[in-house]
Amino acid sequence: MPTIESYLRSMERTFSRERARDKCAALQYTFTGSQRGVCHAVIENGALCVGMGPHPAPTASVTCDFDLWMRIMAYELDGLLAYQDGLFSADGDIETLLESDSWFVRAV
Repeated sequence: MPTIESYLRSMERTFSRERARDKCAALQYTFTGSQRGVCHAVIENGALCVGMGPHPAPTASVTCDFDLWMRIMAYELDGLLAYQDGLFSADGDIETLLESDSWFVRAV
């Protein structure tokens, strides 16, 4: 069963330094449902640092059911359509949040 910690480890495994070379963002995730908690990822000039708990100044924040987010991350559900359908909420710089997907290499 996936956990928030395993999600953070998968971010570390799939992060592409090349794709995020000139990017800076702090992404915060608040999960509900089967896994509850807050975590964040800081991307700065090709480096990634993940952690549990809230970030003091996130660029973008997501609030989502954990299992739904895992389906989005597995490309079983389109993230943009799920957002537009109100299945999860996001605040802050939504463009950066959408772009951040390209900073990670995941199997399709």
